[in-house]
Amino acid sequence: MTISKKIIGLLILLLGLSFLGVALGSVLVSFDADNEIIFKLRIPRTITAIIAGAGISVAGLLMQTLFRNPLAGPSVLGISSGSTLGVALGIFVINTLGISSFNEKFSISLLAILGALAVTFLLLFVSKFLKKSNTLLIVGLMVGYFVSSVVNVFSFYGDKTNLQSFVYWGLGSFNKEIEYSTLWVYYLPILVLMFFIFLIQKPLNLLLMGEKYAVSMGLNYKRIRLIIILIVGLLVGIITALCGPIAFLGIATPHLARNFIKKSDHRLVIPFTLLTGASLGLICDIISRLPGLDGSLPLNAVTSFIGAPIVVWIIFKNKMV
Repeated sequence: MTISKKIIGLLILLLGLSFLGVALGSVLVSFDADNEIIFKLRIPRTITAIIAGAGISVAGLLMQTLFRNPLAGPSVLGISSGSTLGVALGIFVINTLGISSFNEKFSISLLAILGALAVTFLLLFVSKFLKKSNTLLIVGLMVGYFVSSVVNVFSFYGDKTNLQSFVYWGLGSFNKEIEYSTLWVYYLPILVLMFFIFLIQKPLNLLLMGEKYAVSMGLNYKRIRLIIILIVGLLVGIITALCGPIAFLGIATPHLARNFIKKSDHRLVIPFTLLTGASLGLICDIISRLPGLDGSLPLNAVTSFIGAPIVVWIIFKNKMV
């Protein structure tokens, strides 16, 4: 099958899944012009699944390329933990102050983005003094553990209501009850960041050959590393603020895309990762709210159920045992 046919096939799959995402749910509804469930709930949720699934997947691709590690994902640098810390501050502090519902949701989202950016800029600062990306990977993991310990302190001293809200947020969802009119605030920067990824295809291909080879070919390695970390930090921060943490998609999707096209050229891998991630995001969302279910399943329960076997397959395929 040619590349063009594979792209067409993925686009048809994405369109079909988009229709199912709007049509299916825990409650069956008709496609009336004034149906608020369709236009104010399911369509925004479907769009969110597409954009977030694509964004978190391509962020994982950037991490795997930078570190040349098949198990690297968007959360390896502790950026997701930074978002979690921001949400913890929002839920355990803002809720205690009794701020109105809309301001509370917007403030928590803003704190999630700021938390991710704080960790990102910390890593950007540290990276100036590090020569090897693997060392930066270890630093990121330690930052993640440190931030998680702070979050645990908030959880321990928080009251039960706030703790329940925090746990619910951590389960992930493409429907975070964010005001319909403010969704573009999240969508627009994610789409802009994904556009910029297409502009660094050549440096990403050079990184596949190793750091020394890339530098010998004239690549400014420190600069491209800073750019990649900044893009990933912004993507993860915004998507986590919008949907909560999304497990496994960032690790699994790039491998599915590469194996589907049997190529590693980022001019092809990037668009296929975006389409595959969008499709997987929709599949997970549809499964989480199939007709007959009482409410929705936690998103991370579904992504883990699908993604964990793929990660195990990656380990055996790359002979990492």
